[in-house]
Amino acid sequence: MPSPTASLSSKGFETVMSDRTIPRLLQTPAVILLLIWMLVPLSMTLYFSFIRYVLNSLRRPEWTKPALSNWRGFGNYEYVLNAKDFWFAIQNSVFIVTSILIITVVLGLAIAVLINRNFPGRGIVRVLLISPFFVMPAVNAVLWINMILDPVLGLQGIAVGGLNNLVDGLRDVPVLGAFFSLWPEIEPISFRATQTSAYAVIMMVAWQWTPFAILIFMTSLQSEDESQKEAATLDGAGAWSQFINLTVPHLARPIAIVVMIQSIFHLSLYAEIEIVSRGNGNKNLPYLIGEFSSNNIGAASATGIFAVILANIIAIFLLRMVGKSLMD
Repeated sequence: MPSPTASLSSKGFETVMSDRTIPRLLQTPAVILLLIWMLVPLSMTLYFSFIRYVLNSLRRPEWTKPALSNWRGFGNYEYVLNAKDFWFAIQNSVFIVTSILIITVVLGLAIAVLINRNFPGRGIVRVLLISPFFVMPAVNAVLWINMILDPVLGLQGIAVGGLNNLVDGLRDVPVLGAFFSLWPEIEPISFRATQTSAYAVIMMVAWQWTPFAILIFMTSLQSEDESQKEAATLDGAGAWSQFINLTVPHLARPIAIVVMIQSIFHLSLYAEIEIVSRGNGNKNLPYLIGEFSSNNIGAASATGIFAVILANIIAIFLLRMVGKSLMD
């Protein structure tokens, strides 16, 4: 028979272990490390944004050190706001992210619905569709800009040249010649040019991230209630009506999650822009930060703070959208 002292000590130990204090103490080191990892860089960026910190400054050598004596106040923010590329970088960032989201969500949803059925080679098709997501961004950019979009040696140049040769041949046909004689010669598009480089970035990033949307949507479609579709079919609803009224509402949460995750990643695009155009007429906020950081750390830090503000605005909007879809 156990002694009363042993019984009391055992109950006391169980009471302590059941308390929330122990789990919180165990979580404390990880939380502290996470806070240091997040807050220290942000605090340094905020500090640098208020001082004159210019690398390799021959005119003022004291500016090469992040000293408090180089305090500038909001001068770096004013400098960034007056920079010729700042507002364009914000507009371009929003344009690129929005375009990529529209393409990936629409294509991902369409492909996921198409392959959500039994057919020969279903597993192989799914693996091939998802594989572009695992390509590194730099490799993806080099592949697209050289092998696909190049106006001379890429698939675009070959296709345009073949189409022009076909039209030239049809001009000699007696019946069709009159029509094709009016057909103008097609010029291949240079996607490294200022006016078109953003579209190249959109295409290559959308190609890489559409498999992510396919994977999320396809997983969600596995849990769709087929009995509702059968009942809708008996009521005379067509395939399009079932898709709009049953499938799309079922995928509301996955769509919101895909939009939120992709927005976070696409706001920090850099490698694709650097490889395609080196920022020639196609800058976004991360690229602008990279240009400043090569010399003017203060201005780069101020731009980084603006990027954090923009990212938080978008994150709040997306979190509300996701929360609303989860409550429905």
